Amino acid sequence: MGSAAGDSAQWLSVKEETIFLHDGLIRVTDLAELPSEIGISEAADTELEILTFETKNPTELAEHLRAVCGNQSNAYARLLEYRLNALRGLWNAQRQLALEDQHEREGTDEETLALLKRQGLLQQPEQAPFTSRMGLLLVFPLIQSQSKTDPSLCNLTAEVLLNCLRDCQPLSLTKEPADCLNGIETLLCSWLEDTSVLGPQVSFKQKENSAAALVALACARGSLKTFIHTVHLLQKQTDLGSLPVADVLYRLLLLEGGPGSPSCLLGSKHIVSWGFEDMLPAPDGTSGSNNENKDADLGRCLASDGLYLFTTNSVGRGLSKLGSGLHGTLRGFVYSRNEELEAGWIAYGSRKLLHRPASFDNKAHFLFQIIDQHTLQVSQIVAMPVNHFPVGSNMTTVHLSSDGTYFYWIWSPASLNEKTPKGHSVFMDIFELNVQNGVCFANPLHERIILIRKEGESAKSINEMLLSRLSRYRASPSATLAALTGSTISNTLKEDQTAANTSCGLPLKILRKTPMYTCGTYLVMLVPPPGGSGSSATRSLFGGSSGLSSLKILASSLVFNISDGQFTNRADLIDASGSSLGRGALVTGLGACYDTMNNMIWTCSNDYIDQWCNPGNQAFHVVCQRLGVTHIIADPKGEAVTTNEVINQLLHHVGAMCIHQLNLLANSSSSPISTFLGKQHPIESHHLNSICDIMEKAMVNGDKCIIRCILVVFQVVFKFFLDPQTERNRDTIRRAGLLLWQLLMAPKDQICPEIQREVCLAISFGLNILNPGELEINNLLKLILTEGDRNSGLSQLRDVILSNLTEQLQNNRFGSEEDEHYRLNDELLHYILKIVVRESCFLITKCQTVSKEEFQRLLSTVPVASPCLRYLMAVQNHLLSNTVLIKPDETDDSDSSLQGETLKVQELQSSILELATHILTGCDEVLEMLQRVTTALINSDLLDRDVRLKGLEQITKSTMLGHLLPVLLTSLMHPNLQTLTMADALMPQLVQLVLYTSQTALLLKTQCPILADVGSSPSPEQKNRLLLDDRMLEEKEEPGFLTGLKIPAPWAAGKTVETAHPVRDNYKFKETVHIPGARCLYLRFDSRCSSQYDYDKLVIYAGPNTNSRKVAEYGGNTLGYGSRSVLGTGWPKDLVKVVSLGLFHARIINGPKITKEELACQDLLRSKLLTRVLLNWSKWQSEVEDAVNGKLENNAPFFYDITLMGITAQGIGAFISIERIHSDGRISFFQEVNSLSEKNAHPMAKTKTLVKSLMNRAELLLHVTIAAQSGITRSISGTPTITHRFVVTIFPCCVAPMIKVNRTSSTYTVVLK
Repeated sequence: MGSAAGDSAQWLSVKEETIFLHDGLIRVTDLAELPSEIGISEAADTELEILTFETKNPTELAEHLRAVCGNQSNAYARLLEYRLNALRGLWNAQRQLALEDQHEREGTDEETLALLKRQGLLQQPEQAPFTSRMGLLLVFPLIQSQSKTDPSLCNLTAEVLLNCLRDCQPLSLTKEPADCLNGIETLLCSWLEDTSVLGPQVSFKQKENSAAALVALACARGSLKTFIHTVHLLQKQTDLGSLPVADVLYRLLLLEGGPGSPSCLLGSKHIVSWGFEDMLPAPDGTSGSNNENKDADLGRCLASDGLYLFTTNSVGRGLSKLGSGLHGTLRGFVYSRNEELEAGWIAYGSRKLLHRPASFDNKAHFLFQIIDQHTLQVSQIVAMPVNHFPVGSNMTTVHLSSDGTYFYWIWSPASLNEKTPKGHSVFMDIFELNVQNGVCFANPLHERIILIRKEGESAKSINEMLLSRLSRYRASPSATLAALTGSTISNTLKEDQTAANTSCGLPLKILRKTPMYTCGTYLVMLVPPPGGSGSSATRSLFGGSSGLSSLKILASSLVFNISDGQFTNRADLIDASGSSLGRGALVTGLGACYDTMNNMIWTCSNDYIDQWCNPGNQAFHVVCQRLGVTHIIADPKGEAVTTNEVINQLLHHVGAMCIHQLNLLANSSSSPISTFLGKQHPIESHHLNSICDIMEKAMVNGDKCIIRCILVVFQVVFKFFLDPQTERNRDTIRRAGLLLWQLLMAPKDQICPEIQREVCLAISFGLNILNPGELEINNLLKLILTEGDRNSGLSQLRDVILSNLTEQLQNNRFGSEEDEHYRLNDELLHYILKIVVRESCFLITKCQTVSKEEFQRLLSTVPVASPCLRYLMAVQNHLLSNTVLIKPDETDDSDSSLQGETLKVQELQSSILELATHILTGCDEVLEMLQRVTTALINSDLLDRDVRLKGLEQITKSTMLGHLLPVLLTSLMHPNLQTLTMADALMPQLVQLVLYTSQTALLLKTQCPILADVGSSPSPEQKNRLLLDDRMLEEKEEPGFLTGLKIPAPWAAGKTVETAHPVRDNYKFKETVHIPGARCLYLRFDSRCSSQYDYDKLVIYAGPNTNSRKVAEYGGNTLGYGSRSVLGTGWPKDLVKVVSLGLFHARIINGPKITKEELACQDLLRSKLLTRVLLNWSKWQSEVEDAVNGKLENNAPFFYDITLMGITAQGIGAFISIERIHSDGRISFFQEVNSLSEKNAHPMAKTKTLVKSLMNRAELLLHVTIAAQSGITRSISGTPTITHRFVVTIFPCCVAPMIKVNRTSSTYTVVLK
């Protein structure tokens, strides 16, 4: 089960576009099904088959023709088939996930429901007794009736209600019966609305008390409908000057839109984990031996602007810009990088990328560096604000973070090695970045904050989450947990207090590498779980495969309040096995950041990037920035507040509350919550009319703040609460649509871009409500698709609607009845395709027209898919995936079932044919433009012509040629789409496509010297490496006009296996490596391999499990040794070859750098005879050692009879000469075993004899060494092989083993014990 879940997580880490445009195919090589013709001999490929027409049976002849002509055994056909297998595997995983989500939708998201209840959005079960409720409900009409004859009763009742409600805290009445609260609201509203009944006898005080009581009721209840009703009534009361509700409104605003959970990492909020490479230089391991240098390493730093991720390497040096996979960016693609940036911290906010180098700790007048987001070069230095210099002689930066608006500099006035018994304070300074005359300067916002975590706050026995999960296993929490862990719980949680030397409870050296992020409300530090990774309690509780293994704590979030720096709570991360932490990554040195645009959290290890939903609310200043209001809450100066100010403050809270609800429900895994809420809290016609009245008045008055608040209310109402089926709502909905359209089409000088964005979101959320019926929706979409380029509002509305439809179509791709609802008709698709073609041609034209600087900026932002292109991708993937995954139901062979499947396939084929026809026609137009631009560039005299030609490929990836064409052509190979109808219809367009692509390819081929790495002159050693790698990695070249083109074979990629760093005590690890179609396995160990050999050993078995033959055993902290013998500890420095048919493993001796003699003896070194002699000698020695130690398997040595080994006469002679053995191998073998057994007192006797023999009879071996250089696989035989890698990392201190694997045909199991 766990393996299936891991495979699914690995599949979901890639997308269709990353499979074709990036490294997605390499990421799933161990999962994708191999091409069917892998393993066919080369002779069979070149063998000619004679086709005869002796048979007269048409069926047999057709099959014969298809067998001969249809099978394409060339490299390109194999690559297409492999890509199709990868697509099918990805779509299968996506369909399985959709089915699981469909089952989970029947459940509920408990965390979301609990928060909605706290916010008053979800109605609580009524707790009041029946008699009490009945009494209250009968009193309300009596009071209302009596007040008509006795107006003083109105004033008295309103005053009593005001005094009672004023004492209620905001949202404190959410658990009260709704009908009772509705009765109070109706009573108060009747006194304000129907003044004709009371006549002139009503006093101003009575109206004031009624209005104030209604405001207090709205604040205490927290209902959206009550807030809207209150604001609407207050706008009608023109004679009310002020209301005595200052304290009530102040408490309401302090809620900042409603209660929320603190930000932290939760397993339930983990979205996806995907592999990446930052393309930055790896840290120099040789210089890292100095402890001071190690302590100075910062760990990885991460920042995000919502579209791209910016990361340093694992020690904080360099900078790389990666695609996040959101908003059209290509996941994991390296858009730009700067390898020379010095070590430091990065943060993104206020549309600026900041960098603080570690060297600035010695330059007190410098604060930040501004980094250009395109070139990643330093563009400006921001000075430290005047009079803000830190006190003290030393200053150590701990971290730099941002919430998207403000920057948080965390530092300590001490050096790394400075020690004091009192400990050091950790300060946090908050800055706002302002720009004046093009110069950026930092402005401090707060007084300096000290981060404080008092001793004992985190030293709890175990967190509440773990205890709740253990409830079914325990009778007593402490006793059962102690029994499960085998230790005293209280002793395991003194992890950092004894060593803490800072105010936040962590040593300064550890704090410097601790990942941190801030959401604007909280500062979160990610630390290892209590007790450390080597805790015996952790091992005994979570080791093995028991049901409790999912309770393993991967990391802990220490949450500090930004306002005062106080530690608030601790949250533990569990149930995230698919994350990088679940795969064994260390918490220390992890990169983390908060993404304000998407309300997400990103974490980054050395190999994986994780995407998490933020469980907390957005920061109040971010929400207020969206609403266009101030986030500063001023203390009330008196009891009275003007009516206009009351309306503004109520709407500010309503807007913030709606934004929190949108974020909360958007991140909820239970989509029916919105349907449930809509049924429980329906917005009736008079409520929607009230919202429209408020909007109209704000538009007349030009109040942009209220307009933005009401637009957010519209989004919530349209998305969750409005029932468009009722008759009374239709006129009101039409009125709301006219108001929104009026705002959208307003002149630019009357509407700001923020309001335009909110209008587009409101129309998009209410697309089906504002436009009932398919005809009205199609008319709207036709308008925005045809007129969008002429109007900025329509263009933005088009992008928002298509992005929303794309998301909905992707979420409802498989087995949903709503998918047709999100698929537009062919006419609209044709309009969208025209836009995509126009965008693609315009982008390609930029390669020729823009300036050099603009072209470099363009390269750092592509490939990015536009909303129109993303929607076409979603439609194409929807149709192709459903067609490719159709399989006949083997359990149902009835005629109706077969007929239904046939009709479904035919319907999908018809839709695909229509779409493919338009796409291929558009691709022809784009290819024609590409050919013209390429020709113009070749014939131009631009100074950067070579750079532009190289960048043309990257820019083409951003067009429909990169995002649509590869998936379509690959999927057309599937049998379900191989029909005569489709072939007849698409063949002319495919021929035209081949012509354009061939002409463009030939054009580019003439510029091959230009397309090589510009300005790079490889050294002779690098040229050697390139030649060798090309010989090993290339497929057979394709004949024809593209001779020389190398077709990749991704299925031949190696495997990387890695353990956690460092490994814990009693750590166990098992991994099975299977590379089909290969003949042998090559293992290469990383130079940092290290373990405690007596306890941590790496054992390799030739088979699928530990019952198979043991091949090798390694361990220790020495590089350059390695043997199956326990005495020969260490890790091999060279390649280790494991032969699949032989029952042994071999070592290839390695030495220093390649000498001139070696270069002169290349032909000799490639001798297969010499290879066999060395391998046979190594095996002989291993078997002798096993026989001496009693470990010889099956009691029969491999060399029992050397004549059975198939060694040639020359090989036998050379081997006998070196080993001085008898021609009968059995005699010499046991003679040597007995000789070693008798000479145990002289352990070096055999070595001396062997050295002497080698010196006398194999002088050649003393002059020749075979070195394995970095990136080169050197074999004695010189046989071309394709290098594969897998890494097994074992280091309790700091390092680990790497194994580089060449092609194998068998399964090998690596076990660490």
